[in-house]
Amino acid sequence: MKTQVLDTLSDYELERGKPMPNFNHGYIQANLIVSLRQQYGKQFSVVSEVSIPTPTASVTPDVLVFNKRPVNWLEIKPELAEPPILAVEIQSPSQAMETLLEKVKALLEIGVKSVWVIQPALQTVSVFTAFAPPKTFVQGTVSDHTSGIELSLAEIFATE
Repeated sequence: MKTQVLDTLSDYELERGKPMPNFNHGYIQANLIVSLRQQYGKQFSVVSEVSIPTPTASVTPDVLVFNKRPVNWLEIKPELAEPPILAVEIQSPSQAMETLLEKVKALLEIGVKSVWVIQPALQTVSVFTAFAPPKTFVQGTVSDHTSGIELSLAEIFATE
């Protein structure tokens, strides 16, 4: 039975351990990276799809925010040992919330200060931290007091 499941997974899913993103997922990811770099690029390094080791497995968030660090063009390691201050997961249409919550828990346990879970269909952002209940934003500005980052939902879900 397990072989049948593996046969139906794309190379992307096998490599990254998550469903293949769709257009909306990619659009939101691009919006986030552009907005974060424009507003916080002097303070933070913003990257996408970098694997982070956890005690159980590697996790590859859609967007990661680190304290400002130099770029080393000769660096070849696929994983970073230092956790980001913020990790963002964008829910894909076939991705179960339970799977996302397992990633959130793993990321917080290794020292990520906050994790955002974006649900494109609902146009919401939920902010998870280790020491407070999650907060879901449905309008206005996402305010993450742990990282100090604020972004409007209009920027995250902008279509132009």
